[in-house]
Amino acid sequence: MAGAKGKTRSVSVMGIGNMGGSIARHLIDSPCSNSVSGSYDVVQSLVRELHQYAKDAGKSKSDKPPTSVKSAVEGADCVVVMLSSADQCTQLCFGGCADLISSMKPGSCVMCCSTVSSEWSKRAAKTFAAAGIHFVDCPVSGGPKRAREGNLTVIASGDIDSIEFAMPVLKAMGNVHVISGGAGAASTVKIIHQLLAGVNLCASAEALTLATKAGIDPQQMYDVVNDAAGASFMFADRGKRMIEEESPKTYMQLGNFVNDLSAVGIAARDLDCPLPLASAALQQFMVGEAMGLGRQDDSQIVKVYESLTKVPVCQNTFAEGEEKS
Repeated sequence: MAGAKGKTRSVSVMGIGNMGGSIARHLIDSPCSNSVSGSYDVVQSLVRELHQYAKDAGKSKSDKPPTSVKSAVEGADCVVVMLSSADQCTQLCFGGCADLISSMKPGSCVMCCSTVSSEWSKRAAKTFAAAGIHFVDCPVSGGPKRAREGNLTVIASGDIDSIEFAMPVLKAMGNVHVISGGAGAASTVKIIHQLLAGVNLCASAEALTLATKAGIDPQQMYDVVNDAAGASFMFADRGKRMIEEESPKTYMQLGNFVNDLSAVGIAARDLDCPLPLASAALQQFMVGEAMGLGRQDDSQIVKVYESLTKVPVCQNTFAEGEEKS
């Protein structure tokens, strides 16, 4: 397939919530992008904000924000997809009537940063290739802060030409790990990573709840663990929000782990590989979603444990009518 040469690309980002919006802003700032065809989301206020940001940076191709997927990707070399589920990705890519496959130019590239199954990525790569469009399976990890800094962990796989075409944008997003095996291999690595992240998050909530129930100051427990062998990124990052904030800003939605760990379970079933810890963690996230926590920050899995033990881990939680001193 023919494609743009050189080190800069015209980019577009589909799905500009916390993660996608942070990625889009960083790519606008980055020298890897020579222009921004558009960024799109079902939330129009986000579209307007990103368009203005690109316009202020002198990288917007139009005076007005895009009003459709087709107008957002017009002329784009690379389209970054950052959505919450495989179903959303399917609708965007192949849903008919101004989807990506009918809107993108031959020789351009779809970069799927969403967490999807290996089989989804393999099918997408074949379908886009038949239309003359590159496809890179490139899920990411690191959260909105690291996305904004261009410091994500980027896991990429695909055919050699697609990887080479997308590499300037991949490198701008963070530290790139190219996985052999073609499209789908990176998604496999990502869902295995999500197994660890989800189990670790539940274990963090479980440990802090046990400490609180036992009468140990959760802040002291947090400090000890972070200075000892049990420390982890998830405990340090999410544990801090569990202790300090009753209703923290949502960085990553709790419900995402229901999707991710469900994908882990499907892969495990297909490979005949029992995963008892991942299964237990999935049940906890499903309980959290049933409690109405699905759109809250994933650190709020701690509320599942609090509901069972009747003790608040958050130090800023007060009984009804009680005031801070």
